[in-house]
Amino acid sequence: MKRAAIAAIIGAAALFTALAVQRNGSSTALHLSATAIARERAAAPRGMVYVGGGDCVLGSNDEDADDDVKPARRANVPSFYIDRAEVTNSEFRRFKPAHAFPPGEKTLPVTNVTYDEANAYAGWAGKRLPTEEEWEKAARGTDGRRYPWGDLWGPARVASRAGKSSRPAEADFDSKAKSCRIGPSRVRPVGTAPAGVSPYGCVDMAGNAWEWVQGFYHGNPKQRILRGGAVGYGERACRAYNRAVEGSGVT
Repeated sequence: MKRAAIAAIIGAAALFTALAVQRNGSSTALHLSATAIARERAAAPRGMVYVGGGDCVLGSNDEDADDDVKPARRANVPSFYIDRAEVTNSEFRRFKPAHAFPPGEKTLPVTNVTYDEANAYAGWAGKRLPTEEEWEKAARGTDGRRYPWGDLWGPARVASRAGKSSRPAEADFDSKAKSCRIGPSRVRPVGTAPAGVSPYGCVDMAGNAWEWVQGFYHGNPKQRILRGGAVGYGERACRAYNRAVEGSGVT
């Protein structure tokens, strides 16, 4: 498979957080009445949306899809809540007061965070990172669509890359520290491309910034999984079933 080896260089590791829906001590019930579903949807915590439990399609049979997402398959995913948008710089600063970002970038998705930092933020917020299955269902719904909005590619539905700064590109990455230097970002404020909204109301699940999800890639503790693509990446990275892999300690 082709791996997103330059995700750390552009600093595009952001996060969504999720929250399981607990019923009678369990989050495994999949069949609820319309009244119960409406009640749980109305009870969504601020900034989160409700994703009902039940069947969905994961993976793909697309000929050009990476082998590790084939074949398309049905899965039962219990109900959960997930952030409507990526966590912003200003939100992350509440957790980590030392978090620095250029002026005017409060509403940009927080980037340059490691998996462990993202996981720690989620725990601080009383939530957790979504599983791959949860993330994918929130992004594409239950009908197996290729993108959050449907099966046909629409570049206008994805946040475009912000203009280049005056700094040379090679100055953006510190090879010794294996992290990105703080400087003008190439991502856009969350929700910049509302036409790319997912069936459940989530924005920026295709493009803008890569997003950490739970788990190791094939059980390898040195490799973590990202979803969603990022500004500057092509169409395939924005497919809702696409997976990217990065080292556990990079940003």
